[in-house]
Amino acid sequence: MIKQLTFAFSCIVAICALAPLANADNLTLTEQEQNYLKEHPTLSMCIDPDWLPYEKINNNGDYVGLVAEYMTLFQSKLGIEFAVVKTNTWKESEQLYQEGKCDIVSALNKSDERSVYLDFSQPYITSPAVLLLHQSNLKDNLLEDLNGKSLAIVDGYIYQSELHENYPNIKIVMAPNMENAIQQVASKQVDATIGPLFLSMALLQKLNIDNVKMVGNTVYKDELRIGINKKHPVLPKILDKLIANLTPQDHANARNVWLKKARSNSN
Repeated sequence: MIKQLTFAFSCIVAICALAPLANADNLTLTEQEQNYLKEHPTLSMCIDPDWLPYEKINNNGDYVGLVAEYMTLFQSKLGIEFAVVKTNTWKESEQLYQEGKCDIVSALNKSDERSVYLDFSQPYITSPAVLLLHQSNLKDNLLEDLNGKSLAIVDGYIYQSELHENYPNIKIVMAPNMENAIQQVASKQVDATIGPLFLSMALLQKLNIDNVKMVGNTVYKDELRIGINKKHPVLPKILDKLIANLTPQDHANARNVWLKKARSNSN
């Protein structure tokens, strides 16, 4: 499992490197941006409480995952604190940011619907979305092959509305989470599911499912950004500078720290 996670992390870090990177230069902020950070030493942060390997509130109440390591890195570089707003579900977190009760959201894709409530940083993690099929039917390896067939998708995933629009003949089945979607494919309740490469790979290993296979990339992808409450108009500029200033070593460190923790917790 660790070898698989290492490979998946490597894929994500390689893709992250496609984002604009500065060399190891120090972060240069304007006086307005510096004053903003001084005036806002703590920002409330909504998260997805059950989205490993990206993020989770574990049984001890701790915030963990790859995104959590990035947030730790960002806090260190900015000299401020992100205070996690704990919820039981992503739907609860969505409700909170829509009500303006979070200063930032740790990781989510940008969409027109979400842009009503949030501004967004540039992406700091990018992952292609892949199709997952039961091993008994690997020939339907393109979305267009699924016309008239069923596809499980996690309620709220960014490509949900695009799938409805672009593939109206696919029967969309809502799933509460990616783990459930994969299990529906394994038990042949649905023909396929779609999800982020890294998350899908990690869940297949965690669930020890060997009759579901990833069959290739789709036109969709996850571009995880920080969502920013619109009452903080200066913050997107600061976060964009921060993310653009990340080095390949920063990305590798975030990956390796979490991988070390994941390995320790699995022993």
